[in-house]
Amino acid sequence: MSVALNQTSVEQTTSQASDCSPAEWQARSELAALFRIVAQYGMADLANGGIAARVPDQPDHYLTHPYGMFWEEATASQMVKIDSQGQAVDANAPWLNDGLQNLCQWILGSRPETNFFIHGHEEEVMAVGSIEEGLMPLNQPAVYLGNLTGYIEYEFDENEEFGKHFVETLADHEILISRNHGYYALGTTAAEAFFRAYYLRQTCSAQIKTLSMGRELHLLDPQKVARYQDQMAKSPHYNYNGKTEWKALLRMLDTQNPEYKS
Repeated sequence: MSVALNQTSVEQTTSQASDCSPAEWQARSELAALFRIVAQYGMADLANGGIAARVPDQPDHYLTHPYGMFWEEATASQMVKIDSQGQAVDANAPWLNDGLQNLCQWILGSRPETNFFIHGHEEEVMAVGSIEEGLMPLNQPAVYLGNLTGYIEYEFDENEEFGKHFVETLADHEILISRNHGYYALGTTAAEAFFRAYYLRQTCSAQIKTLSMGRELHLLDPQKVARYQDQMAKSPHYNYNGKTEWKALLRMLDTQNPEYKS
C-alpha cells in the first residue's frame, strides 16, 4: 500500500465521546480493541496493513487509524472518520494510508453487511498465497475457511480499474488472499473479522509445517469437506463468528490495557 502525506501528527488526532454519537463511540472502542487484540496475537506489521469499521449510524462513513500508529497503542479517540469517497471528514485529520482509504471504499462501500475488515501481512498467509495451490484441505480451519476464501493477484498500482476488479473479485467472499502479499478478512462484527483472520493464519501455519515434513500428504476428501462445511454452517454448536471468544478477549484488554477505550 502506498501512503499520502498529511503533516498533522498522530498525536493531534483525538475525538472524545462527547463529540460522537453513542453508536460511533462504541464502534471506535471496538475498532481500537480489534487493533490491540490483533497485535496481542502477533498479527501486526509495524504500522502497516490496516483495520477499519463502519460507523453504525452513518453507514456511508468509516473509521480507520492514522498512519504511523502502532496497533498495540490504538485508542478510540485516535480513530479517524472518513466519508464514502475515502476522504477524512476533519480537514485537519492526520496522515492516512491511502491504500486503506481505497479498501474502505471497495470493501465497506460494496458490502453493506460488512462492518469490519482486517488487512494483514502475516508471513504464513503470504507464504501460502505464494504457491499455486493456495490453501489446501489439510486441517479443520482449512475446512471452515475453504468456501469463504477467494484469491486476487497482487497489484501495487491501486487505480480505478484495479478497484473495480477488486470489488468484482471480492464478490461474496469473506476472506480474500492477495497473492504474494497478504489477506483481507471481513466480518459483520469485530469478533467475526478477528476470528477469520486468526484461523486463516493458523491453517496457513499448519500447512507450512505439514509441507515441511516432506512426507506424502493426507488431504481431506472434497466430498467430506463439503459436508463438514454444511454441518458447521447449520449447527448451533459451531459459533464460527468469534462471539464465544470476544467477551474474554475484551476482559483481557480491560485487565491489561484498558486505555483502548479512551
